[in-house]
Amino acid sequence: MPNQSAGDANFWVFRDGRRNVPGSSVLSELLGAVEGLSDHPITPNRVISALIRAGELESALADIDSSSLGLVEQLTNELAGMLRACGPGPDLRTLAANLSRAVLPESLVLSPPEGFAYYALHPMDFASLAEVTAATSSRAAAVIGIRSIGTSLSAIVTAALRSHGRLTERITVRPTGHPYNRELQFTPLQLEWVHRQQDLSADFLIVDEGPGRSGSSFLSIGEALVSAGVARERIMFLGSRPVDPSHLCARNAVSRWNHFRFTCPEPTVYQRFSNDLYIGGGIWRKLFISGKAKWPACWPQMERFKFLSRDEASILKFEGFGRFGEEVLHRAQRLAGAGFGPSAEDAGDGMIRYSMVPGNLLESADLSTALLDRIAQYCAFRKREFSVPEQPSQLVEMFRFNLLQAFEIDLNFDEEVLASKNPVLLDARMQPHEWIRQPDGRVVKVDACTHGDDHFFPGPTDIAWDLAGAIVEWNLDADATEFLLARYHRLAGDDPRPRISVFTLAYLLFRLAYCRMAKTTVFEADDELALQRAISRYRALAEPRLADFQTSPIAVATKLGFPNYSRAAD
Repeated sequence: MPNQSAGDANFWVFRDGRRNVPGSSVLSELLGAVEGLSDHPITPNRVISALIRAGELESALADIDSSSLGLVEQLTNELAGMLRACGPGPDLRTLAANLSRAVLPESLVLSPPEGFAYYALHPMDFASLAEVTAATSSRAAAVIGIRSIGTSLSAIVTAALRSHGRLTERITVRPTGHPYNRELQFTPLQLEWVHRQQDLSADFLIVDEGPGRSGSSFLSIGEALVSAGVARERIMFLGSRPVDPSHLCARNAVSRWNHFRFTCPEPTVYQRFSNDLYIGGGIWRKLFISGKAKWPACWPQMERFKFLSRDEASILKFEGFGRFGEEVLHRAQRLAGAGFGPSAEDAGDGMIRYSMVPGNLLESADLSTALLDRIAQYCAFRKREFSVPEQPSQLVEMFRFNLLQAFEIDLNFDEEVLASKNPVLLDARMQPHEWIRQPDGRVVKVDACTHGDDHFFPGPTDIAWDLAGAIVEWNLDADATEFLLARYHRLAGDDPRPRISVFTLAYLLFRLAYCRMAKTTVFEADDELALQRAISRYRALAEPRLADFQTSPIAVATKLGFPNYSRAAD
């Protein structure tokens, strides 16, 4: 569902990361991760990897009220209890053996735990937060996790409270409705649980990452508890970041939020990087790009957690815990092996260490035939090496929604136009400053492993998206565009020209929407100016592609592959 709010926030930039996965494969991967705790020395990273998999499976089973849910809940709790001990739980093997005999649905819907995948939310920080919370009261605790990531987090909080002797039980819930106006209705069984906890005079702890842009998920549960008779002073929100209620998008956010207590962890785990230089949040631009007028637009709050090492020999970047980081590291090492990217190695705690690439960040003025050939080689490599099975895409809906919001044009078209039969894990960051020319003349691509498969659009799709990104970001004229596409065609055996026009327009619409939404969140004038420059440029590039709709819409619709169109204003 698109994000909808007033003004520039009324665009769709976050894709739905849910995916259908065979139940048997999810179970097999979880059991493999648990077995690995016996085969190897037990480390926090291994426990976290298994815990994340257990939380994903528990969330999926809870969503469908599976009869196997209880078995997975027990395993999730056991793994959460191992975080501090870093030793095998007494019941781990028994729980895994019992779960191995469970019959799971043929297909499950998994939702990525975004904090563990993208936002450097460290499980150990929530364990520390729970221990601080445990010291404030001796009453029973009723923990409610907000699915998806709140499943694992609720297990961590529960384990920490129990280790301090507090009687603690947990459940998980999933609020529904519009992202800025979530609602929760307890099921009869959940309501019985709430009433039992009230009889114990329990404190109610609602656990999730965030709050997000609206805060409505937290609020929906807090208000559902109040409606069930729980006193507001017995309710506390446990989130991952400080919050200013005036910045939340939920209806009457300030007055509603201030009715509840809120706490978040003081990050401690990443203090091991305290001697390195933090360069996240767009700070890297100050070091590597001279002149604020040349700063590329960025969304500071959405940038990955990253540092420049003290010796300036490497970049340390959060790429995800568990399978998320493992997949990124695998891609990075394949790119490095082919000469397209820097070397990479696991740095622990979801971080990857990339070697620092000496040389100069490129600009559009550096464009040459040799550079176009390098970009074509790179796209052909990604097409060959990072192709994935066909999967559902929301590009059509994103295209239509953002076009309507930005230009008041509504197009009805065949979904096959943007639905790729050959999706690729894209780069999705083809801007000139992401390419470095080394002293020996070789050109290396950096920041190449995560943006094509994170929670933003496009997700895995046609390589034409990256080719379109190169056309737009390098400001290619018709001759340069033809050279790039023809060279890619010869290298990959795939002619993108019949579809490049619509992918270029889709790329422009997404980047325009991304920058306009980002602009509503920034507080620094330099960031606002950079984003406004980008907004003006993307709009100026998109308008000519749409201008013909004013005079000959049928011809343009046919050219772009849209059989039907309509003007929203008509």
